[in-house]
Parts: sequence; C-alpha cells; structure tokens
Amino acid sequence: MPMRPDDTPAGPMRRKRFLRHPQQVAQARAFVAGALVGGSRLQETARLLVSETVTSTLVQSPAGQEGGTFEVSYALMEDRLHVEVADDGGPTRWRRRIHGAESAGGGGLQVVQALARRWGVRESPTGRTIWFELDPSAG
Repeated sequence: MPMRPDDTPAGPMRRKRFLRHPQQVAQARAFVAGALVGGSRLQETARLLVSETVTSTLVQSPAGQEGGTFEVSYALMEDRLHVEVADDGGPTRWRRRIHGAESAGGGGLQVVQALARRWGVRESPTGRTIWFELDPSAG
C-alpha cells in the first residue's frame, strides 16, 4: 500500500526506548518478538521488519546524533500488529536513496514494503517515525 503519514494504531501501544547504537537492533527485535508466538511466521516477519526499520533509523540519523535514542512501540490488535520506530534525531528529512543491485545496503525499506500489509513514514520537527503493520492471521 502507498505510504500515508496519518496512520496510527487503534489500540494501546507498548513502548521502549533504546540507545542509538547498532548493538541495540537485537534488543529492539526481541522487545517486539517477545509478545508474539515463538517460531510463527508473524514473529519471524516482525523480527525482520523491526531490524530493517531500526537499521534504517540509525542510518538516516543526522551526523553527530550517536548519543541519542530511538523508541520502538507496538500494538497487537485483533486484525493487525502495528509497529513504530521513532527517531529523536531532529528535523532532517527522510532520504530515499537509489542503490545498485550489488549494493550491500539500502534495501531494508523495500523489504518492509514487500512484506508489510501497510507501512509509512511520519516526519516532525523532532524526528521521524517509520511504521508498519502485519496481518496476524497470515502467520
């Protein structure tokens, strides 16, 4: 689905803040995966997409923001899993990059686009939020 910046979850969100550091990707993944049935397709897809969105957030952060944080939140509702990764990196704009087929990076949000039911990016003066939704019944 096309990105729409106004999508927000209808259920209560569980939230956790992480230091802006590559080693935190695994902890962010475990935070969301811990709420899902172990070994399920939903859990594995959520783990992958959390990794991709957190990594994108780290890569897109403005220079000099390594000491900052990012927040991962999720809501598991009857009809969807809604996940958000919010960056406190300031007012920089999300940059869409073109990467070659042999490039080692840059395909993360393409993976999100391919696997998520819906996804998008919201920007504000204080940072950016990448969100995605998965269908629990598909896993």
